[in-house]
Amino acid sequence: MQTALSNDQLFKAAPSIFATKPWSKVSSRYAFIPTSDVVNSLRAEGFMPVKAMQSRSRTEDKKNFTKHMIRFRRAEDMRHALVPGMEVPEIVLVNSHDHTSSYQLSAGIFRVICSNGMVVKSSNFGDLSLPHTGNIRDNVIEGSARIIEEMPYIMESMERMKLITLSQFQQMAYAESALTLRYPLDDMGNSNAPIEATKLLTVHRSNDNANDLWTTFNRVQENFIKGGLPGMGTTGKRMSTRAIRSVTEDLRINKALWLLTERMADLIN
Repeated sequence: MQTALSNDQLFKAAPSIFATKPWSKVSSRYAFIPTSDVVNSLRAEGFMPVKAMQSRSRTEDKKNFTKHMIRFRRAEDMRHALVPGMEVPEIVLVNSHDHTSSYQLSAGIFRVICSNGMVVKSSNFGDLSLPHTGNIRDNVIEGSARIIEEMPYIMESMERMKLITLSQFQQMAYAESALTLRYPLDDMGNSNAPIEATKLLTVHRSNDNANDLWTTFNRVQENFIKGGLPGMGTTGKRMSTRAIRSVTEDLRINKALWLLTERMADLIN
């Protein structure tokens, strides 16, 4: 059973959550609603924070107001022992106090086998964006309930991916398409990626040595998010890909990969 994060643990991971005022350069029309208040409201409704991160800032006085992301899990889901291979639904909350983000809610899936979380951008289910106006606390709670209602459809889509077996050619086609999400082609159609697409299919554990679409998707997603893949830089020097630590890039890659995987499932079925 996983333990919910305390406020001290949340502060250590993402101090922006506990900002008591907005960044000094934010417009006076900006309505400040502390993320910590929303966290407490979600806790009271049975949604427990389990992971948090925030983006870095090159501006010194802005670093405690930057975009942050918190993953929540229902208390009832946390009472069960998590076993390898299990997938658990989550709610992903994003906000900032520097006017770079509204309150955003997305569906997420936590995959126990690699302690990795993904964010869903389904063709049938979009994000909920809540501007810094009105009753944010109630709107976030209502939005979270809507996401939970949609989760059976998302988990159903996941189960469909598990039933689709990919050939080696199809896995490579998927990896090549995924690579351009992180490293777009230049105007001439050439790749500047530091790695070959096949690196994204690297297997890190025996449980992931399968050819179904869901497992292939998870290998690619983990290799993107955690980085560490050996490659070659633009100067010809050996290097390793970087882990994704930006909230914006984490969300972008996760959602784009989910859409790519749904589209491939549609094409194959």
